Amino acid sequence: MDYYKVAPTLVGEKVLLRSIDLEKDKVPFHQMFLEPILHEWTGNRVPDNEQESYEQLKAYRDLDFLISWVITDKQTEAFIGTFWIGPSNENGKQIAGDAQRIAKQFWRKGYTKEARQLIYDFAFNELGIEEFHSTAWGNNENSCQSMESVGYRLAKVEEKFFAKKNNYFTEHYYVLTKEAWQKYKGNKVGIR
Repeated sequence: MDYYKVAPTLVGEKVLLRSIDLEKDKVPFHQMFLEPILHEWTGNRVPDNEQESYEQLKAYRDLDFLISWVITDKQTEAFIGTFWIGPSNENGKQIAGDAQRIAKQFWRKGYTKEARQLIYDFAFNELGIEEFHSTAWGNNENSCQSMESVGYRLAKVEEKFFAKKNNYFTEHYYVLTKEAWQKYKGNKVGIR
């Protein structure tokens, strides 16, 4: 599998995905991360200050096992969010995890869907990824519905302790195969 320390630029109809630029992205990333709902079902929390946000963004950029992008509006160059994948080899199978953080004002406007299309096409076709694996707390209905809407199948449900909420919740484990992704794309009019 090819390894990309610097994420390749990916261009769609609405979005442009590019590598993280710490100086350019630190302020809009911090502003996005101040939104409490963004952290409700994640391991993150609202940062205490800009430096803390900067360090988080830097970690996304610099972790060896991640390929990380900033999602921007293609026309206005507005910062929309971040998206990263973590390719790995599990028992001879090329898999990847993925995660994204999208500024609330861009939810339900098609930006995440198009970014996901570009990144999944890149991962399946250029990196040789065979499956994406992802998890979401069952109560995180937006994330669960978002994954299911693009072909992820629910592989397992498990009761787990979520320290952030000091309670037990169901965690959903999802799998997206290359075949399911191709089928999803084939069923959608206007998706390239």
